Order: sequence, then C-alpha cells, then structure tokens
Amino acid sequence: MTSHVEWFSYLEKLEQPRVVETGDDTPHPIVHVGKIPLSHVGQKGKLMNVLHVPTITKNLVLVG
Repeated sequence: MTSHVEWFSYLEKLEQPRVVETGDDTPHPIVHVGKIPLSHVGQKGKLMNVLHVPTITKNLVLVG
C-alpha cells in the first residue's frame, strides 16, 4: 500500500469502502487498487493489487 497516487499505471476505484488500521488502531480509507510499474537493472515488472491509501505516511510492500 502507498499514498503515492502518481506511482500507479492503472487505478480502479473501490466500489465498497474499505479501511486498513495501523498499529495505533487508526483507520485509513482505501480509495483505489491498482498496478505500479517497477524496473531494476534493465528488468521490468509490476506490483499488482496495490492499495492506494492517501492518509498513510509509509509504504508497505509485504507483511509476514
């Protein structure tokens, strides 16, 4: 998840509102889901199903 809407190459607005909660139990609305392109040393890929959460301050890629 990220707050950086400009990183997305594709966005889909969520029809039903959803939220994520941070460690302090603060709810943050999820606005969109989409794809973010990646490139590294000549290789390209994309992150799929990335959540756009405008109110978070850190990016989160994986929770184990």
